[in-house]
Amino acid sequence: MAMLDAARSGDRRQALEALRDELAAALEQADVAVKAQLAGQLRAALKELDELPKVSAESPLEAAKRKRAARRANLKAVE
Repeated sequence: MAMLDAARSGDRRQALEALRDELAAALEQADVAVKAQLAGQLRAALKELDELPKVSAESPLEAAKRKRAARRANLKAVE
């Protein structure tokens, strides 16, 4: 997703991920004089991403199915 679209989306994770990608790309191309500044901004973006709650790729329906299967497996193990 483009940086501007990510920022406009209102989704903090998407915006930070786009910023991370932009900063990493800029760091590779940057002049030595600004690499430290970009690296600091990249570290800050990575830290913010790490502090956000983890997002599960599993849908609520998949989670319910997985939990049901685990409960049934536990019941069978007790029998």
